[in-house]
Amino acid sequence: MAAEGRGPRLLIVPAPERCLGWALRAANGRPLGVGVRTYRSEEELAEAVRVLLIERAALRCSVAQSEGRQWVWSAYLPARSTRRTGVEPAPVARSARGYLRRDQCQAGAEGFLSGLQWVGQELRRGGRDGRWPL
Repeated sequence: MAAEGRGPRLLIVPAPERCLGWALRAANGRPLGVGVRTYRSEEELAEAVRVLLIERAALRCSVAQSEGRQWVWSAYLPARSTRRTGVEPAPVARSARGYLRRDQCQAGAEGFLSGLQWVGQELRRGGRDGRWPL
């Protein structure tokens, strides 16, 4: 059990070509999920994370088998346009690792959503002392 006030954390992670990404880690350091996109600045990254946290209730996860026959999940936000574009929505987050069984993968996706919910509630309560991603 995590100590009070301690829980999942959003971390900034370096990405290729001087870009930045994010990862969600459990209180024990276990990876819960990672962002799919990379960003050119910390401000751009922070704005994308703010949108993700605001819209987290609308996230939908799908589970599939990778080419390596491991189970992975992807999280999607609904399209912001009312026009049909015929293009499938791009994922905003994905599993940080592959799983051997579908039920483990589904539990991993649920853990990610719960962790994101915890981070969002902490930010709303002001429990991050003004640290990123505020």
